[in-house]
Amino acid sequence: MSPERTLELPSRIRGLLSERLGNRRADIWFDSASTVRVESGKLAVEVESSFAADWIRKNFGSDLRAVSQEALGRDDFDLRVVVASSPHRLEAPAAASDTCVPASVRHLGAPPLARAHTTQAWRRLEDFVVGPTNQMAFDAASTFATSNIIGNCLVIHGRCGVGKSHLLQALCRRRRESRTQQRVRYVTAEQFTNEYIQSVRHGTIDAFRVRVRRVDVLAIDDVHFLAGKTATQTEFVHTLDAVQLAGSQVVLASDEHPHLVRRLSQSIISRMLAGMVVRIDAPDLALRRALVKSAALRKSIVLSNEAVDSIACHCVSGAREIEGAISTLEALRLTQNADSNANPNSSQHASNEISCGVIDSLFRREEVNRGTNPVRISEIIDQVCSLTGVDAEQLEGASRHRRVTLARALIAWLARHHTVMSFPEIARALKRNSHSSIHASAIRVDALIQDKAMVDAGAAGECMIVELLERLRHTLRDASRKRRA
Repeated sequence: MSPERTLELPSRIRGLLSERLGNRRADIWFDSASTVRVESGKLAVEVESSFAADWIRKNFGSDLRAVSQEALGRDDFDLRVVVASSPHRLEAPAAASDTCVPASVRHLGAPPLARAHTTQAWRRLEDFVVGPTNQMAFDAASTFATSNIIGNCLVIHGRCGVGKSHLLQALCRRRRESRTQQRVRYVTAEQFTNEYIQSVRHGTIDAFRVRVRRVDVLAIDDVHFLAGKTATQTEFVHTLDAVQLAGSQVVLASDEHPHLVRRLSQSIISRMLAGMVVRIDAPDLALRRALVKSAALRKSIVLSNEAVDSIACHCVSGAREIEGAISTLEALRLTQNADSNANPNSSQHASNEISCGVIDSLFRREEVNRGTNPVRISEIIDQVCSLTGVDAEQLEGASRHRRVTLARALIAWLARHHTVMSFPEIARALKRNSHSSIHASAIRVDALIQDKAMVDAGAAGECMIVELLERLRHTLRDASRKRRA
């Protein structure tokens, strides 16, 4: 057999495989990441992982023999499917470097890619604080991290800051540490988009596809970022299909349920819904207390029980807001340390327990710095009614039920702090004849705040008045942002 003929055989075999299997399946399993060699009557297919080798032997052995027989014109050859011994075969976790791309698909002049993630930078499952609002998501992530759920997909959704990224990173870390031979990649949807665009511009699309498809676990965060990006969504769909067809796992996270992400293609939505879809809700008070204690412990910050409660009541959206508050306290402690060192006679000691008064003062300053964010009285009424389970007719009627009077008081207090309306104007919005009762209601809320009172908020359950107001403020800010968008 002439050398020229030998060199032509691999491309000939690939062409015959495409005809036999179809372009899509052939591209997935026999693209440029695999190497076909013909030497001395031996046909060797080198692939990137033992899983791929086993799959090809089992599912495509007869196809390989058939096309090779046609290309070689003989049937007495030795067929071997082996794992390549290239040092680039074992990809660092979620690495975004061309050194992780097999030499056969590396291109000179390729653009620098997004920053690399290492296992050490990923969060851990052991550090995830579990409660009723996130138990199912934690269990699902733990199962995916330790089990061979072949070709399946896990979708975790929930509002910003509730722990989705933590779970994705922790899942990847657990898998990478327990199975060191597997390739695990964690990227955000923004990274995926940027790398895809750069690969198209620089003609390195094959290298990009190898990075994101030749993996055992692909975790993509913030999938909602893909909304409206038609070309990237098409590539994303093909990536999901390729990874799952290869028997690997896909883990996705989004701020909203797939059905609620606007301008996301039905192709992506259907593939997400075909997997296990799990929601993380905002943490309840007990879980927020646990999150506060955990974050403070990591920063070596000592909090009184009242201080823990105060942070938990103010930071109602999730772990990220709590971590921000603890980081602020850490900065405050460092400042106090500097003052103490500069003034040896100072009575400040950073190791002292932080009191509730310090926390309350901190949040008051934060509220002043953030400034008032004017909202509509109609939005306040809608959000209060929704949270307390009181309807508009009860609100405007003569009912003196404690839940109704609480709803009126909350509206009066929020309207005074977040609108420019006077008490008479607020009274007219609530269909009240006199503004004196509205004024009294706002004063009553101030007294409840001062006493750190518990209230029965109906649909919202029993909670501290501070927590109830913070929850309402968060929903009002969200509504205001959506209105301005």
